[in-house]
Amino acid sequence: MKIRFNGRLEAIEWIANYAENEGQFEVLREQLNFNHIYEGFYFLKIEEEMGEVVSLDKNPRESR
Repeated sequence: MKIRFNGRLEAIEWIANYAENEGQFEVLREQLNFNHIYEGFYFLKIEEEMGEVVSLDKNPRESR
């Protein structure tokens, strides 16, 4: 889904209401900035389901 905004303030307010945590907020804000720099207007491309961050650390039980 592509969401276009009339200005930065409108976009930041939308992100603040949409983001579930600080990490997600930062990722969306960076995408917004990138899109504005390279395309000339404020927009976001949102996946139907937001991705998750996964830790690839070994299971502590495996290191025994």
